[in-house]
Amino acid sequence: MLSPAFTSRLLPLSLGFLLLCSLAVPVRFLAFARPLGQLVTALAAPISHPFAAFSRWILPANAGPAVDAKVKELEARLEETERELRRIQQENRRLVQSLEEVNVLAIVNTTPVRQIYAPVFASSSDLSSDIIRARAGRLDGVDLASVATAAGMQLLGRVVSVDDRTCDIQVVTSRSAEPLNCMIMIDATANGLACRLSPTGKGTLRGPVEDRRQSGSAQPVEPVPGQIVRLSDGRWPGAAQMLLVGKVVSVEPSPDNPLRRLVVVAPSIDRLERVSEVVIRASGSAAEQEGSR
Repeated sequence: MLSPAFTSRLLPLSLGFLLLCSLAVPVRFLAFARPLGQLVTALAAPISHPFAAFSRWILPANAGPAVDAKVKELEARLEETERELRRIQQENRRLVQSLEEVNVLAIVNTTPVRQIYAPVFASSSDLSSDIIRARAGRLDGVDLASVATAAGMQLLGRVVSVDDRTCDIQVVTSRSAEPLNCMIMIDATANGLACRLSPTGKGTLRGPVEDRRQSGSAQPVEPVPGQIVRLSDGRWPGAAQMLLVGKVVSVEPSPDNPLRRLVVVAPSIDRLERVSEVVIRASGSAAEQEGSR
C-alpha cells in the first residue's frame, strides 16, 4: 500500500505529465474525447446559464465613463438635429400654405387692402357672442368695413364696433354670428359648390350645399372631406371675399331632402376666439384715407 507521502509527491508529477501530453499530442489524436466533452457541456449548461445571467446582472458590462459620455453627447446632438428639422419642415409648410393663400386671393380678389397687425387684449365674458377686442382702431385705418383674419389667411370675423385705438370683432363661429355664404373649392380655380354655413356653437360651421349636376350628365357634383371652403358672400366687404373659412370635415345627407348634402366645416385653427393676434384687412375708404396721411 502506498504511503501518503509518496502519494503527495506523485500527484504533481501526474499533473505535469498530463500537461506535457496535452501539448505534445496532436489534436487529431484527441478526437475520441470529443463526445465526452460535449456530454459534460450539455450537463453543465443548464447549471452555468443562471449563474452567468446572475453575474451579468450583478456586474454589468461597462464601456467606461468616457465612452458613455460620448454616446450621450451624440444622442443629444441627434435629438437636437431632429427637433430643428421638424421645426424647419413645419415652418416650410406654413410658408407654402400662406403663399398658396396669397396666390388665390391675388387671382379672385383685386380689392385694395391694407393689413394691420393687432394684438388681442380682451374677449367677451358672454360665451354666446365671442366678441374679441384688438388693439387697433380708427386712427390705424380700421372701420366697420374691415375684417379680421388669423394665421394662414383664416377668416376670423368682422369688425362690429371701432373707436380711436381699439375695435371689437365678432368671431364667425360664435352662436350669434350670421350664416355665411361660402364656396367649396372643387378645383384650383374659383369654380366651386355654393353652400350656406351656420355656426354650430362647437367651433364649426354646418349647412346645405347646392344641388349641381355634372355637365352633360345626371351625376351630381358632391363635396368631399378635405376640400377647402372660402367666403363668397356679397354682404361682406370686398377684402373678405375668398378668404379661408375652413375645410370640409364631414358630408351627410340633408334630413329634409336625402338627395341634398350637408357639410360640416372646421376652421384651420381650433378655438378662433382664443387667438392672441389678428390681422385686420382694411379696404376701401379706410385704406385710402390711411394711405393719404
